[in-house]
Amino acid sequence: MTYLPFARKWRPQDFDEIVGQEHITTTLKNAISMERLHHAYLFTGPRGIGKTSTARIFSKALNCEKGASVKPCNACSTCKEITAGSSMDVIEIDGASNRGIDEIRSLRETVKFSPSKGRFKIYIIDEVHMLTTEAFNALLKTLEEPPMHVKFIFATTEPHKVPATILSRCQRFDFRRIQIKDIIVKLHQVSREEKINIDEDAFLYIAKASDGSMRDAESILDQIASFSKDKVRLKDVIESLGMIDQETLFSATEYILNKDTKSGIRLAGEVLNSGKDTRQFLTELLEHFRNIMIIKSGIDSDEIISLQKDSIDRIKKDALGFSQGDIFYIINVISNGLKMIKQLLPERIVFELTMVKLASRDSIASIEEILSRLRDTSVKNTGEPQKSQAVQPDAHRSETKPPHQEKAFFKKILNANEAVKKQETQGPVQASSNHAPVDLNRVKDAWPILVKAMAVKKMSISTYLAEGEPDSVKGDTVIIGFPRELNFHREVLEEKQNKDAIEQALSQIMDAPVKMSFAATDRKVREVASESAQIKEEVKSKEPIIDSALNIFGGRIFKSTKNN
Repeated sequence: MTYLPFARKWRPQDFDEIVGQEHITTTLKNAISMERLHHAYLFTGPRGIGKTSTARIFSKALNCEKGASVKPCNACSTCKEITAGSSMDVIEIDGASNRGIDEIRSLRETVKFSPSKGRFKIYIIDEVHMLTTEAFNALLKTLEEPPMHVKFIFATTEPHKVPATILSRCQRFDFRRIQIKDIIVKLHQVSREEKINIDEDAFLYIAKASDGSMRDAESILDQIASFSKDKVRLKDVIESLGMIDQETLFSATEYILNKDTKSGIRLAGEVLNSGKDTRQFLTELLEHFRNIMIIKSGIDSDEIISLQKDSIDRIKKDALGFSQGDIFYIINVISNGLKMIKQLLPERIVFELTMVKLASRDSIASIEEILSRLRDTSVKNTGEPQKSQAVQPDAHRSETKPPHQEKAFFKKILNANEAVKKQETQGPVQASSNHAPVDLNRVKDAWPILVKAMAVKKMSISTYLAEGEPDSVKGDTVIIGFPRELNFHREVLEEKQNKDAIEQALSQIMDAPVKMSFAATDRKVREVASESAQIKEEVKSKEPIIDSALNIFGGRIFKSTKNN
């Protein structure tokens, strides 16, 4: 006896057997029972989710010998012929191989004839988007006013390629990807009927591999049943499909959490040497950290994460070691790795580079988490703010901070805007006598750090600040001197939003409240290139408009390109 694959053997034969498309089957059944039948239908959606099966069932429901019914009998000759694809009244056309105007002209001639047995002559055109523009145009008039005995059912995976003139003449039904839990239920049924001995956990991996397609899920189950003679084990499914087991993903998460770069590189080598696909691993690792992000967000994981309970419990434990900023960074690095592989870069190098970047990252905290930590650490049991230890000025310190200190300052600066908004709502911050007085030498030491830190928030502000330098101090106000030619720079920095952000940033760096004032001095503008003055003179003579713009906005020429 000829073997029938699962995808064909278990194809739905009535509306109740269609999985995950209740919004469509209910509408079609109501249309039949209420005799509100349209002359053209468009079924859209991904592959393997029941578009063609629904079209056949709808055809059987309309032409069943026992009368139009929401549940065809599947026993009469008409139902059997439609199921076998041999009915003279239900014509299935492949749009990919019958896409020309000649085929549509032939169709227009045949629609005139009445059905041979059933009530309607039904045309099912699969992948209708493949028809040519001329073929669509030839179909328009017939589609708009077909004979009363004719029904059209179009199926496509790419509805955006169907002309609007065709869409407007059809009732459109959008089929959804089938949920994993619904696919698992169906696979359980098939396994029982086919007497397949299979591990419970294997169903989840098969359903995930199908990507929402019931046809793909049944085909994978058929393949796995052939791979394992006696019992289908989870490891057989993972090996056969080239998937990554959860234990490997948890190991990768542990290495990333512990910043174990060496183990991360070894894991990459093991994955590659086992023949696994690099993109598959990064994709599943991306989904793994998506699950961590979901749990970290406080959402009920059982509804969104399709995993076994013990795996979800382990993810919850791992989530405690990551901040939201860490998770966003990791997801971004993995996504960039997938993009690099897509650009045909060497997969091994990209994979190893990604693992190194993930395992060697610095801990990243979001603005909200930083503020929360500062509030928690700055309040004692008495509820009084903790006094900051004053840093004594040192005239012999270098003008730049060590790299690790700069990183700390950059993290501090990230919450500057939030603190400014809070200050606006709660009133000005009162100067505390516990802080050391503002010292000009300390301000000069902090200045390069401030310029770099402001670049994190807004590069233009950092560029303008770089043109100034601390000139003097009056009380808690620092006077920043600018060349007189750079009046535009001072005006921009004097804007309330910019000035508040700079003052807040410098105050955090120095651990003391600081105000700022921008003043014009006799200091000359620093020339970036020795030829700048000569170039400016040439520009002034050749392009007076550019020279005027430079003078108005305090601009400078950083680079010139001379035509040889």
